[in-house]
Amino acid sequence: MYFRIFLMAASMILAGCGDSNNVPLAGDIESVAVEANTTEMYAIQQVQMRATASYTHGIEDRNVTENVQWRESNRSIAFVDAVGLVSGGEYGGNVEIEGSYKQFGNSVTLHVVALDAVKIVSPETNLSQEQTLQLRAEGTFEDGTVLDATESMFWTVSAGDSNATIEQNGTLYTGDANGTIDINVSRYDINGSLQLTVLP
Repeated sequence: MYFRIFLMAASMILAGCGDSNNVPLAGDIESVAVEANTTEMYAIQQVQMRATASYTHGIEDRNVTENVQWRESNRSIAFVDAVGLVSGGEYGGNVEIEGSYKQFGNSVTLHVVALDAVKIVSPETNLSQEQTLQLRAEGTFEDGTVLDATESMFWTVSAGDSNATIEQNGTLYTGDANGTIDINVSRYDINGSLQLTVLP
């Protein structure tokens, strides 16, 4: 009787141990691979990193991107957040993005092309009162590439007595007064400006 109960208990324990092979443990990790969806980026862009853990005992690989501790080698070139999203910084060059999980880690080197200049583009220069106008910012990069940088810039407006406003997507409202409106965009120490005229 007692022997039979012992055998049943032992069988249950062994069965339980077999099921645990499907649950990854720290000791089951064989390696962690880190990759990026591209290894070259422009300073106004973002790159998503991905971390994949490989396990022993035939356990399926798992995406551990949001469990990884991310860090960058130079924040002035690029910086990475807690979920592996990399944003370009002030300068260009190579930056190493490292992901570590448990005692495992790996890294990828990204090349960032710095922003060299920016200009504001307007479909019109002479505007009317209470007009809404969409402006654009064009960024020129160190390699000569020109990209739309409208939503990557900080927009400001100086309009004197007017109540002109501008949104951070470049949408301008001219206000209710005549005169000149000075628009400025900036990112770190890169600036661009444009003067528009509001007519009656």
